Amino acid sequence: MNLEIADEEARELRIALDIRLREMRNELVHTDDHAYRDDLRRSLERLEKIAQKVGGSGPG
Repeated sequence: MNLEIADEEARELRIALDIRLREMRNELVHTDDHAYRDDLRRSLERLEKIAQKVGGSGPG
């Protein structure tokens, strides 16, 4: 799938992804549920890959 977006839209998307990634990392550190932690880690990895495609400095 290809998605064409303007530079400004890409910046907004990157900001939103960065915010969500920080929230997910914090949640990952604080959860004791191993199954939930595994699901969260997989989701986090997928979103990090997407964030890299959108552009920016990478996982932060």
